Amino acid sequence: MIYNESVLQALGIDTDGLVYCGEFPPYNPRLIPLARNLRTRGTKAEAMLWKVLKNQQTGYTFTRQKPILNFIADFYCHQLRTVVEVDGFTHFEEEDYIDDVERDRQMALIGIRTVRIPDQDVRRNPTEAAQRIFFEIGVDIPML
Repeated sequence: MIYNESVLQALGIDTDGLVYCGEFPPYNPRLIPLARNLRTRGTKAEAMLWKVLKNQQTGYTFTRQKPILNFIADFYCHQLRTVVEVDGFTHFEEEDYIDDVERDRQMALIGIRTVRIPDQDVRRNPTEAAQRIFFEIGVDIPML
């Protein structure tokens, strides 16, 4: 998919300041310093899941804290066109839930699926949480 500003605007997505990179999702470059900061101070669950997803251990390349549109995804796999969010307890509060629904809607509009995994599930068993990602998007589960 090639992204186009006028198409995104027609979908109701705020395109102010977005940078376009051909087949890759557009992003807001103002988010790059925050994304870098989040990589160094992520949650324990994010670090645990990253150990399973990194270095193509799964056969897919994931990136951490990836700016997409005006959001920062916890993990993104371009090959699978999938965002993975590790949701802590705050995501169950109404305001955060509403923000998450809007974020997921915008991701879906540009052809990206979102998989949400509760923080406690990742902490309990990060390998099983990673397998759940692949199961939820209908991809063969890699040997982990």
